[in-house]
Amino acid sequence: MGVGDAVSPENTLFLAEILREPFLRYALVAGLLAGSVCAFLGVYVILRRIVFLGVALSEAAALGVALGLFLGWNPEAAASGLTLLTALLLSLAGRYRALSQESLIGWAYVVATGVAIILIAKNPVAEAHGLDVVSGSLLYASGREIWQLGILAGVVLLIFIALHRMFIFVSFDKETARSMGLNTSLYEFGFYACLGLSISLAMKTAGILFVFASLLIPGMISLSLFRRLWLILLGAVLVVVVCVPVGIGLSYRADLPTGPAVVCAYAVLFLLVSAAGATYRWLR
Repeated sequence: MGVGDAVSPENTLFLAEILREPFLRYALVAGLLAGSVCAFLGVYVILRRIVFLGVALSEAAALGVALGLFLGWNPEAAASGLTLLTALLLSLAGRYRALSQESLIGWAYVVATGVAIILIAKNPVAEAHGLDVVSGSLLYASGREIWQLGILAGVVLLIFIALHRMFIFVSFDKETARSMGLNTSLYEFGFYACLGLSISLAMKTAGILFVFASLLIPGMISLSLFRRLWLILLGAVLVVVVCVPVGIGLSYRADLPTGPAVVCAYAVLFLLVSAAGATYRWLR
């Protein structure tokens, strides 16, 4: 498809048609907010080589939803509480040398997954929500969820503006930071708490698949293009800004699940950027 095709009257009318639908506008805003927060934090996750942590916290949030439905609690509160508790325990795990942090993250993942599957299988209400936990329900995003995600995005941005240097210092030179008297566990928990709360709120709206893909793929694309951290962070968010509307439009036109459609848009963009980079290096 050429540039002229991309801006053709047919496609322009199609985009206008999508934006006229209130539920699609809600889905677009919710997807942009959830994806941007996850992509922003995902850059730090990739740089710290703790990608598996995102999966573990996603499964903890899913377990919280399943537990809330099973016990008749508020699923949102259960998911947020369990995810924050998991984040706290994993942030403290680095103090204990008998087991590596990676092994404890793996343990948290498999236990959360196993218990969530059992609870969903034993509860008809939870079973009815099982698919939404995985693939998400962006098309059912409400104004309340959008406000929650907007507030979350603002809080995360303010925290990282205020503590950016400390997070970087503790993340990449923990021993020196500890020798200088910094409470590294507190900063670790601060980062994990931001990540866990973001995952739990975004997962409820968009599903595990969308959340984990947003944590991983936009950062991978941006890291392949840029070297300065602020450009990498901005690039990851811009990937979300490009791919979420494309995925929602594809979902609307082809009657596909919205979250997986956005993930496919991420994947295609990653392949295009990788191919362009490989071609550029070959031509040089």
